[in-house]
Amino acid sequence: MQLSTKHTGYMTKRSLSKVSLFSQDLLGVSSNFLSAIDFITIAFCGWILLYMSVGISYTYEPWIHIPKYLGVCISVLLMAWLSRQAFVTGNPKLNKPLSFLRGIYPVLLFGYFFTSSHAFNRIIFHDWLDPLFMAIDKSVFGYYPSLEWGKELSQAWAQELFHAAYFCYYPMIAGLPVYLYFKQPKAFKELIFNLTFVFYLCYTIYSILPVIGGRFIPEAMEITKTYRAGLFTHIMVFIYRHSGHLGGAFPSSHIAITLVLTVAALRFVRPAGYVFSVIAFFLSIATVFCHYHWAIDACMGIVTGIGAYYLANYVRAKLFLLGYQ
Repeated sequence: MQLSTKHTGYMTKRSLSKVSLFSQDLLGVSSNFLSAIDFITIAFCGWILLYMSVGISYTYEPWIHIPKYLGVCISVLLMAWLSRQAFVTGNPKLNKPLSFLRGIYPVLLFGYFFTSSHAFNRIIFHDWLDPLFMAIDKSVFGYYPSLEWGKELSQAWAQELFHAAYFCYYPMIAGLPVYLYFKQPKAFKELIFNLTFVFYLCYTIYSILPVIGGRFIPEAMEITKTYRAGLFTHIMVFIYRHSGHLGGAFPSSHIAITLVLTVAALRFVRPAGYVFSVIAFFLSIATVFCHYHWAIDACMGIVTGIGAYYLANYVRAKLFLLGYQ
């Protein structure tokens, strides 16, 4: 049976389209030279630039932070363009390091994005919103867990346990991505995107809602800067003594990111996922016990971490369809 010319033409176009998409996938060339991470990084920086520009009179040192955020946007665009040129021209000496850098550069920016939020987190609300969050905790518990828990269990073993759990965040956020980079590249790309997405989501909230957390209480602030107990308590006191950053407490990104890492580990490295689950349990308590967060911050950190992990997968799939690989 012969097919009509119209039908065969349609089949040919559809087949060519599939071949084209297959060729792009085979060559690693997307229809857009930006990656999905590039897209959300530029979107986040664009939002912060617009936000600082509109509220410049309430921005601390805008002449420092506006050029830095603009520089990040330009650098991301330049890296993406150079990476495309290196691939098209077949220059492996340039392509390999650029591919590596484009895979991990968000991790290099997380620290600055977090600490810089204090420069513009009181554009809308000019005063700290902690009294509201204190009232929520007080209405639920009848006291302030972020002050009382750590005081009630002041023994060295308890302080070390929870400060160690809180500290585990740092080796976890470095260790799992590095392992996946060498062992499971596809899982690595998913994890880095999800970490980046959740960080940017938290940072966007921080830019609008200025919340210090438990350290808003002077007594709690003093405790977090007083050396006591053992090694891990000393490490965390050292970090907070040398950090002038205030804000960025609601929701707890410490919990949110730990849960992103835990879900990823359970999916891709099951034994590590079990260990991460135990750490995540104690770390979630530690954010309040160690006086860093209100209890409501911790609760919303749990919701954000689990919910945003799957939201990030959805967004990444949509961006992939739009050509952002």
